[in-house]
Amino acid sequence: MKSGFASILILAVLSVNCLATSPAEIPKIETSEKFLRLQYSQELETKVLKVGPSHEISIGQFALQSFSDTSSRLFSINSLSPLKSNDPLEPGAIVLRKVQVDRALEFEEGTTKFRQATFASIVEFLVVSRSGEPKRILGHSEQITSQTLPFSEEDTESKSKIANSIQSAVEEGLNQIVTLKEFSSLSKSQNMFQR
Repeated sequence: MKSGFASILILAVLSVNCLATSPAEIPKIETSEKFLRLQYSQELETKVLKVGPSHEISIGQFALQSFSDTSSRLFSINSLSPLKSNDPLEPGAIVLRKVQVDRALEFEEGTTKFRQATFASIVEFLVVSRSGEPKRILGHSEQITSQTLPFSEEDTESKSKIANSIQSAVEEGLNQIVTLKEFSSLSKSQNMFQR
């Protein structure tokens, strides 16, 4: 009876030891998390798109919100910090540097009758490897079309279409980044945005 109880106790202790995380694995996780930095160019906080004589859209804020939302789904570290223009780039940084929205208005040929508007966004990331080498990544959105004259009195959708366009460009850029060798091991899901 005593030997049976001792055998069960030994098996239980061995099982717990086998299931426990080995100490060698812990520093690897901490090192990966310390390696990753999510940053953005401080100028994005005030970046606007002028859409009329007295109307602006904060496209920089849209880009920052998209970066924050998308990175929280991709990485275990998702806090963003500003990068001033004279700050050095550190290894492991993913820096959202620029956002741009291109707009085009089309009119019926030979008239001033509005036909459609198109929006497309592009964002620029700078990714810094462990060795300190920077790499430029561009994220592009698909072209979004609107049948309403943008920012006219009857327009209710242009602002959200621009926000969606920026979100799409940010996702496309981050999707490229998580396929890079040094950053793929840090992502929660490498195939999140693959179609």
